[in-house]
Amino acid sequence: MKIWQGIEVEYCVPYIKGRAYVNELLDALRNYRIPPNKEPPFLAKRDGQFSQFLINGGRAYGDMSVTPGVYDVLEITTPECPNPFLALAYEKATEVYARIASDEFERLGGFRVHCYKISATRSEHEYTTRGLHESYLVERKAFEYGVEELVPYLVARQIFTGVGGYYFGRFMISPRQMFVKSVYAEKVFGNWPLIGGIDEPHADAKFRRVQVTNGEGARSEWTTFIRQAITSYVIRGIERGLIKGAPRLKDPVEATKLIAISPEGDWTLELEDGREIKAFDLLSHYLDGIERLFSNEEIDDWDRYALKEFKFTLKKLEEGDFEALKDRVEWITRLEVIEKNFDKYFESEDLLEDSKVTANNQYSAVSDATFERIQEELKLITLLDDRDLSRAVLFPPPGSRGFARVKVARELQPWLDDLGWANVRVDGMVHPMLDLDGWDDAKISDFINRIKPKAK
Repeated sequence: MKIWQGIEVEYCVPYIKGRAYVNELLDALRNYRIPPNKEPPFLAKRDGQFSQFLINGGRAYGDMSVTPGVYDVLEITTPECPNPFLALAYEKATEVYARIASDEFERLGGFRVHCYKISATRSEHEYTTRGLHESYLVERKAFEYGVEELVPYLVARQIFTGVGGYYFGRFMISPRQMFVKSVYAEKVFGNWPLIGGIDEPHADAKFRRVQVTNGEGARSEWTTFIRQAITSYVIRGIERGLIKGAPRLKDPVEATKLIAISPEGDWTLELEDGREIKAFDLLSHYLDGIERLFSNEEIDDWDRYALKEFKFTLKKLEEGDFEALKDRVEWITRLEVIEKNFDKYFESEDLLEDSKVTANNQYSAVSDATFERIQEELKLITLLDDRDLSRAVLFPPPGSRGFARVKVARELQPWLDDLGWANVRVDGMVHPMLDLDGWDDAKISDFINRIKPKAK
């Protein structure tokens, strides 16, 4: 099912000797040359400098600056993806780029700076959060009055999308939820909403971008794919008017925290009218809407797989059969390897609480081999093959705006001032690129010929 979406992943970079090395990691990534053609990962501009855009159409940059120009988050994004499976492939490609940056920095600098895909991190006695932002493109008029239908789903979805982790020494389904302060907020940082309110579609004004901000980066391919797929279907179902009348929660912010702190599975939520509802029953409302959607839309085998897995997972969660899900749902995987079988998978001489936090960090580090070892030992479900991942690292989605962006940047590099998500600046002129789809070779050639500076 074609549902345009993108993912921004916030990689946590630890402070070493009082500083974060985000700028240095980005410099190391720029220095790297991809074999066999020795191509740099970033697209170049006219001045010989690199843009923030990568050769796969995504971006890599520093975020959350405490001091001007000094960053403490390495943010790597996917390009615009037309479906959940490609979103998974390009989201995993961000891990490859983060790992390359870490490896290359170690080669140049002599020591390792790890990149962590983690949702809660501690500095001294304070905790802060890193996560990811999911963006979904919707028709503005069709979705305008439906956004309230999305909120209960975002609260409850963590029972199958949560990645697990620690907050003040306590294992949680989704530590990211402990930082949620509001349902909507235009500014995400500091307000930590469920849904970002900034109206920035990066497309024609008839669309808007639904920015989901309570997600967190998963290492599990299954968790990432199911998160993107089911959330896509819910949003499309709301857009089509097939999901409506969702049970309204009395306090969504409190409810998301109550689920997060309950890995034992007691997920009962209070509704506006004072009644209580189980998380499974709430999600069943959305499941019914997804099934109606599937009867009206063109679907493929990946869509069918996602729906089948969603049904299976809800059933096993309701039965309390977590054992059946340890190869799928990431918070259950971490519960299995860190909380239940720590000595089997990890070694540590620290206090137990600190050991578990350290083990969770190892699991989260894309620049460490711990997760790959656990993935092999537990036979975690994988959905990508080597070709899927290689294509996502090296090339943008065919026919997409990302595909056009890369081709335009390469052909017009002598005149290229800069690139944006929805425009390109060439020889001082800004040219919009509002279409996300339909960028075949003929359309790209026509665009390039129209904006290419004429010989003087």
